[in-house]
Amino acid sequence: MGQLVVIFTFFCAWRLCRRDTAMRDGISPALWIPTIWVGLLASRPLSSWVGGGEGGDSLDGNATDRLFYLIMMGASFYVLSKRRVNWSIILSRNWAIFLFYGYLLVSVLWAEFPFVSFKRWFKELGNIIVALVVLTEVNPSQAIRAVFARCAYLLIPMSYVFIRWLSDLGRRYSPHTGELEVTGVTTQKNNLGALVLVCGLILLWDLLEFFKEDKETRRKHRFDILVRCGLLTVGGYLLYLSDSKTTIVCLVVSVLLLLATLIPPFKTRPAAIGVVSLVGLLGLGLLEWLFGIKQAAVEGLGRDMTFTGRTDVWRELLNLNTDPTFGTGYLSFWSDQSYRVKVPEWVASSAHNGYLEIYIDGGWIGVFFLALMLVVVGIQVFKRLATGGTFAVVCFAIFLAVLIDNFSESYFARMTPVGFLFFLGAIHYRRLSETRRVTNFNERKLRAAPSPLRRMGGPAYSENEG
Repeated sequence: MGQLVVIFTFFCAWRLCRRDTAMRDGISPALWIPTIWVGLLASRPLSSWVGGGEGGDSLDGNATDRLFYLIMMGASFYVLSKRRVNWSIILSRNWAIFLFYGYLLVSVLWAEFPFVSFKRWFKELGNIIVALVVLTEVNPSQAIRAVFARCAYLLIPMSYVFIRWLSDLGRRYSPHTGELEVTGVTTQKNNLGALVLVCGLILLWDLLEFFKEDKETRRKHRFDILVRCGLLTVGGYLLYLSDSKTTIVCLVVSVLLLLATLIPPFKTRPAAIGVVSLVGLLGLGLLEWLFGIKQAAVEGLGRDMTFTGRTDVWRELLNLNTDPTFGTGYLSFWSDQSYRVKVPEWVASSAHNGYLEIYIDGGWIGVFFLALMLVVVGIQVFKRLATGGTFAVVCFAIFLAVLIDNFSESYFARMTPVGFLFFLGAIHYRRLSETRRVTNFNERKLRAAPSPLRRMGGPAYSENEG
């Protein structure tokens, strides 16, 4: 029975992907590169799916995984070279991101195994390269939505199928607590939460774009609207099963921000969303200072002040007294036996805090470059809000979600779907030739459109949307 359901799910996902591709303008076949990339980041390593042996270390992988990442990065470089991407513009407009990763590259020099650390850094760089394939599409906003919609068509229902009919694949006993937890197509429950977060946020954005259309267009896409509502419902059920509270908080915040674009005062002035959000955060900080509301909020989410034992993990890691200035080297701590033997067995191979993870990797210098990157990206996101457009609000929602989620999970400079989504919202790339390419595309669509559409001016994609 389980195998038949899997085959049926694959068939439905394939049909939905074909339908989705046909209804989107301004996307190319090259978009399947980031689709496959995100699909594996959000689920399991390729070696786990094709039976190429155990994935081994989740950050290094085995030969099958390394070959896959190398091929995908090479294909992405080829696509970018055909598009004549201006690398000087990318570096200048995203200097803080590359400065942060530049320091992480330098930190491999003092890692226990520099070559292994470099390979992990190079693979993480692939996230940026593949993300640029999406951002250099003719219509980047459609490209982002297409990538995550395609992944959602398969991974969200398949996660439910794994949990319901293939429990050996969709459930596991936690090696640290011994409790039964749901994993779906991923390897652990927190990864399942990350899958729902990235796909759910973009699906909601896609759904809101349908509701902004006229009544006739909405009627035409009624089936697509129902599919997205169904996927969001299943995703919400998966979040309930995984009990990932931080992910739920991030998704709720993102939902509120996106729904705010439908409210008239914010619809015409999206910059006000950023102002209200900033005032809200300052207000929460003031309430915590005056009344200490944090404990009540945490307990209201069904957690204690240890954040499900995370504070104990943080204490044990900080007590190891790693180099406070330079750290242990990029992604080398968890494979360094001189530290591993000092870590209690109940501590998993993660700090469960992205900020602490960077401190361990790069010391206070690494934290400084991380903070610099986040400040610069935050300023750029606020500037986008001032220019208007739903895409700017989506970038803001992604930025806040990443900031919040990294307090309980490690996503900075890690091969994760959340990290990939961060790049899509953070990397800024648009130049005159790209704008002309969009204009030429719109002109071709206009010439091919029926006469009533030509009189209305045809479809248009502005810089605010991409």
